[in-house]
Amino acid sequence: MLNRISPKLCVQIVAASFLSLLATGFLINSSMAQDSYAQAEPYEELSGAGSMYPDVLFNETLRLFKTSNPEIEVRYDPIGSGAGVLALQAGKVDFAVSSAPLEAILEQDLDIDAADEPVAIEDKLLEIPITAGMLGILYNIEGVGHLKLTRNALSGIFDGSIQYWNHREIRMVNPDLRLPKLKITIVGRSDASGANLALSKHLYTAENAWSGKSASIWPLETFPKDAVLVPSSSEVVTKITENNGAIGYAPSAFGSTLGIPMALVENQKGNFVAPSLNAGEAAIEEVSRSGDPLSIDEIHNPEAPSAYPIISFFWLVTEDVYPDVRTGTAARQFAEFVLSGQARGAAISSGYIPLPANMRVDAKKLAATIH
Repeated sequence: MLNRISPKLCVQIVAASFLSLLATGFLINSSMAQDSYAQAEPYEELSGAGSMYPDVLFNETLRLFKTSNPEIEVRYDPIGSGAGVLALQAGKVDFAVSSAPLEAILEQDLDIDAADEPVAIEDKLLEIPITAGMLGILYNIEGVGHLKLTRNALSGIFDGSIQYWNHREIRMVNPDLRLPKLKITIVGRSDASGANLALSKHLYTAENAWSGKSASIWPLETFPKDAVLVPSSSEVVTKITENNGAIGYAPSAFGSTLGIPMALVENQKGNFVAPSLNAGEAAIEEVSRSGDPLSIDEIHNPEAPSAYPIISFFWLVTEDVYPDVRTGTAARQFAEFVLSGQARGAAISSGYIPLPANMRVDAKKLAATIH
């Protein structure tokens, strides 16, 4: 006789399976690619590290790149934006991927060991925008879906002033939901991450109560003491699925792929918007119209009525001139590929936002200078 599995346990099983696939998917793809190209041994290897934010996307991008460029082996370690840039500076990897601007990372105290002191190559780094993504506000309230969160509610939750799900600020915009008197458990990132920066910059820009505070790649200084902090987006997702009453932040692609509820977040125009391709494109359209679309900081508070309000760009960080010519050539090929039509399709299918055409043209020009 078969035992019935509870919906909550199903979510946890699916989440665990998905996160396991994220960790192993590229190895499987690499193995398949090696079988297909057994006679084309790689003559060059590229190693990269950085943001966990585009992990879903990078699995597919690396597979496509391997198919088109069997002579180049690319390995990517999703260790976080700050750690990835640090590894590039220390000469441990050939490129980094960051969901925070390079300046925001370099100005932070990363508390590194003496053995990991970066070499002085800051002025030789190129910062190339490659795609954008939405930071989903994931939650787990048994029996509750389509939750709306005002700016005040989002601010209050993450500074600890709103502690229960039946708080008036949440109830007033969710009259049709039966919100329990359930303690809110915040789940966040403990490491130097672009996710921390995206959330803090949005809150500091959008909510007056947060004005005067500094955005950071480190955990928000306003988090309550009982917040659960973990060092990866994968662990954030796992903790949320394990705890009824939990709320946290992670790439929206995680939530949509796993079927974890994500809040509709109030934007600047007062509309409640869920993460979607159209909502993300509406947000980054403002940057694409700027005079210098590569001079991107972050989209803190997009004005478009249909825009999702918490957006991050992703940057491929490389050296402009590599000591080894073959490494430079391979890095340029990889940079040009992640800006190609194939990679654009992978971004859309993985839940990310492709760069607008004019930004992609300028980014390609920058990538072409790598050597």
